[in-house]
Amino acid sequence: MAGRVIGRILSLGFPMPGPLVDNYNFLSAPSFFDYDAVVVDPSALSRLIEGVLDGSMEATTFGDAAVRNEPAAPGDVALGELLLRRREETGALLANGGVVVCFADSPLTHAGIAGAPPLDDYCWLPESVAGWCRPPSLVPADGTQAHVVDYEHPLASFVHGQLANIGYRGRFEEARDVRVFVRSHGGAAIGVELPAEAGRVIMLPALRAPAPGDARYALSDAMQAGIRRALGVMAAGREPPWASQFAVPGLAEREAAFESARQARDEAQRALDEAESAREELGRYRRLLWQEGSVGLDAVVLDALRLIGFAVYDRDASALELRDGERALLLEIEASEHPLDLAPHHRLRQRIERAIESRGEAPRGLLVVNGRRLAPPGQRTPEVSDALRVAAETMRYCIAPSRTLFEAVVAQLSGDTEAVTAYRCRLFAHDGVLD
Repeated sequence: MAGRVIGRILSLGFPMPGPLVDNYNFLSAPSFFDYDAVVVDPSALSRLIEGVLDGSMEATTFGDAAVRNEPAAPGDVALGELLLRRREETGALLANGGVVVCFADSPLTHAGIAGAPPLDDYCWLPESVAGWCRPPSLVPADGTQAHVVDYEHPLASFVHGQLANIGYRGRFEEARDVRVFVRSHGGAAIGVELPAEAGRVIMLPALRAPAPGDARYALSDAMQAGIRRALGVMAAGREPPWASQFAVPGLAEREAAFESARQARDEAQRALDEAESAREELGRYRRLLWQEGSVGLDAVVLDALRLIGFAVYDRDASALELRDGERALLLEIEASEHPLDLAPHHRLRQRIERAIESRGEAPRGLLVVNGRRLAPPGQRTPEVSDALRVAAETMRYCIAPSRTLFEAVVAQLSGDTEAVTAYRCRLFAHDGVLD
């Protein structure tokens, strides 16, 4: 430990301003083991590897040696050799009790690296850890909705501060030794701490975009604070490894009791998470009665329609469509604390007119509404304006209050398939507001 600067962070492909942070790429950085933590964006490494392979990027080491796939001159460094050397350096950093923070992404494998087997974007991790970052342990996934489920984790506060900027690109298989602290809206594990023989390896959900302007400093400060908590440092640094050689009477027993209690807490937390997920699976349908917006209402409406038997086509949020066998409905969703007026009608009418131009026939439309959403369902008359009601009757499409969809969900869950089938048929046959 002599001469080592405690608390320094190496950031690779993820801009982090700050006096204790060194920003480099994978090839230009100093040795990893000279740091207490390394922050990694594997997608940046992927682009760097491909750039060196196809010659579109010029890369040098920290010592200014050219990095090439196949060295062309004395002093050149081979790409494959340097990547495999980083694996050893990461292992040494972890052996020193260091922390690796990585924005999880499903790995790409890079073939054609001279003198090396095909290497993927996690080739720099020790093999015992890298296995957790490859299928089937890590598989592709995409989304923006996330929530923290373990606020005791050192990086929980960082993720919480970035919830509006989440753009996760992978999900992890859950296993006994994997600590999940961030989940997607659907319950997938997207932020985890992986088991490591030494040190800590923390996988965060990827971000949609780098922080702009001064927000970079706030992001960097939050990341640094989380890393300090993960390292367990106070003031200028953490306890050096040799301190564990000095016994304190009774400490070993208390550490064992602490570890046992922590494992029991983790198991209880997993059980709580599973129970919460099971409750949410059904409880969220009550949002049909009062919520609004793409996350609050639209997503639940689509799930409810799937539950009662529709095929839902929602790749384009502005062009939702339902199918029931050969029949189709163009779908719009709208909610308000007041009676709804003509805005959703205009959207639906434009879509119907475009469909007439392209298909030569007028498709049916469906408008699911949650008007006067904060009033009890029995006290909402009217949910839509007279103008919207007349427009629906004239253009011959159905306006279905979301409370009627809720009733169909209840019927489906109760096994009343006859009532559900009748409801689906009414959505195709009714013109105007459905009661």
